[in-house]
Amino acid sequence: MKQEFTAQTRKEIKKACKGRVMNNLGRCIGINFLYAVPFVLLFLMMYLSMFGRVFAMVMAGYTDEYMLSMALTQSMNTVWIVVFLMIVISGPLSLGMMRFYLGLQRGEEPGVSTLFKPFTSLRSAWAGIKMEFCLAFRSILWMIAPTIVYMVLAFSLAISAAMNGNANSVSVVLTVLNILYIIALIPIEIKVMTYSAGWAILCDDETHSVWDATREASAAFKGQYGKLFVFVLSFIGWYILLLGAVYLCSGLGVAGLVLVQGGTGIAILVTALIAALCLGILLGAFLNAYEMTSFFGMYEYLSTPITPVMGPQDTSFTDSWPGQGGDGTPQ
Repeated sequence: MKQEFTAQTRKEIKKACKGRVMNNLGRCIGINFLYAVPFVLLFLMMYLSMFGRVFAMVMAGYTDEYMLSMALTQSMNTVWIVVFLMIVISGPLSLGMMRFYLGLQRGEEPGVSTLFKPFTSLRSAWAGIKMEFCLAFRSILWMIAPTIVYMVLAFSLAISAAMNGNANSVSVVLTVLNILYIIALIPIEIKVMTYSAGWAILCDDETHSVWDATREASAAFKGQYGKLFVFVLSFIGWYILLLGAVYLCSGLGVAGLVLVQGGTGIAILVTALIAALCLGILLGAFLNAYEMTSFFGMYEYLSTPITPVMGPQDTSFTDSWPGQGGDGTPQ
């Protein structure tokens, strides 16, 4: 029997997790920064490998479009190497990150080095990679049916518009279809999110099957999808604050560049962009840690069965047995 997850329970879990995140804010910022560094470097590597040679040829005076396209095609071969490296490192990094958040939610004080611990064991690294593939595969399975229906309907409407020339009416129908498709994805995303709680099971037992871990974790949310949706919506204010702070700083920088001429305007723009970046990193790290620890808190609350309280045993029936004493023991 599951425990009842109420609005008060959600508030208490979020309050406790928020306090733990604030007490370890420096670690949360550090681990989010270190998590992003490898991917930023790999993206730069991919960009340079794709366009670096072409850019060098253009700077050297090459104008032959065929030669430039051939150079770009040859550079595309290195993209697969970068993609492979991203797959290899994303699983272990995600396992380390989730282990950090789970420890934080449980009242521990995990270090930033937790992020890289899965790389010290081949079994841990492989477990993280398998979990990433499992979550991606489950997401694809849930997305296939609505996406096929959407594509068939959109393709049919496009053909109908081309044959009948009713572009305006078809445009309205396509807009409605897009809205319905987005609405249909909301419960799917909530369902897929429940599988992510499988990280908690994997962190406790790396030998556990990732498919079973995601299935068991999702089962804990059975009948609670509406409450999980409300849980996700409860963070909307923080996302608005994050985006508002970043866009406000960026907008002030652009306004300063337009209104103030010369080097002062450029200095205002650079300062505003640096402020936007810093606020984005700070608030983003806090929000990521706050939401994930709260999510694990909700999962662990729902996955903990109610322990029935046993009252004093009624021995009136056994006391009446022949040959029994008042305490129920043989005379």
